[in-house]
Amino acid sequence: MKIATLLFTYNRSGHTKAVLDALSENSMRPEKLFVFQDGLRDGMDDSEWKKVNRLIHAIDWCEREIVVSKHNKGLAKSIVSGINYVLLEYDAVIILEDDCVPTSGFMRFMQQCFEKYEKEETVYSVSGYAWPIPVESQEYDAYFCGRISSWGWGTWKDRWVKFERNYDLLNDIRSNEEASKRLSQWGGRDTLPILLGNINGNIDSWAVFWSLKIITNNGLCINPYRSLIANIGCDGSGEHCGTSDMAKTQMQEKEIEIYRLPTPQINEEVRDAFQQLYGDYYHRDGLTKVLIWGMGNLYNRHKKHLLQRVTVEAFIDSFKKYKFFEGKKVIREDEISGFDFEKIIIEIENQEEAQKIKNHLIQKYKISENCILIDL
Repeated sequence: MKIATLLFTYNRSGHTKAVLDALSENSMRPEKLFVFQDGLRDGMDDSEWKKVNRLIHAIDWCEREIVVSKHNKGLAKSIVSGINYVLLEYDAVIILEDDCVPTSGFMRFMQQCFEKYEKEETVYSVSGYAWPIPVESQEYDAYFCGRISSWGWGTWKDRWVKFERNYDLLNDIRSNEEASKRLSQWGGRDTLPILLGNINGNIDSWAVFWSLKIITNNGLCINPYRSLIANIGCDGSGEHCGTSDMAKTQMQEKEIEIYRLPTPQINEEVRDAFQQLYGDYYHRDGLTKVLIWGMGNLYNRHKKHLLQRVTVEAFIDSFKKYKFFEGKKVIREDEISGFDFEKIIIEIENQEEAQKIKNHLIQKYKISENCILIDL
């Protein structure tokens, strides 16, 4: 299997040097290193960009190819086009950005995972980053989850071919009950804001589309229990990453010669940990059972606090645009009687409209006023 390593960089010379130094000192150096430097934006100071350019052209410790864009593509286009270019010739790719510093065992881990899971088509992504979840290594050195990490990751050609920048992926997920549940489990709290940021032009993310595709296909992703990637970019210096605690994760300090890799399945400890990290809290016992009317901005703002106090049985939408939303059925108002609930919570920005909905439910469906709340 031919494996290429890709580094995407722009204008942070200190970060780029740290990644290159770490790669050169890895226990397994890249078969071939492709370095993609994005073009400088109009009006930007070029001093750091030129430093990066000199750094990457000075690489002499492995076979390399330097690709410098003539114009500024932005992060998402740079990464997608770079991966597509390299996979014309290679079977798998390892992707690093200029703030993802690999430990000495990173390349070995990636290669061993590529070899072990090459024929396992349900495994879509390998990453050297360890999510900050409270799970401990027992029998293995890595675990499977349903969410990609874009910090020091890789994939195979036959899996990446399924990538598409498709805004309808979210609608497809919301038309399928199991896929909707998976989205709720692995990315309920942050995927939609990122997708909307792409639509509005505020965020330049390729990863949200890759994540949605994997969720659609019930794919698996593997990560080590202790991180082989140190992210040094959550310092406010990057174009797309501000300050974040996500970089604070336990590092693998002792190098491992042969990684103990699990069979492709998700264990309950990992599933529960991700439910707390990114999921929606729908599955707690003993909480008030509610129906939610409203799936818009107000609900999204209140969701994290709300879902710690209630269990959502279904969402109400008169137009029933979606069949499922965040793992739960979407129902019309005339289907309310078919559900076991204690409260209906109306999450509508316009308070006058919310009051009209409440009055309508009381008058037409004889629902007790005490059972209907405008917000919680």
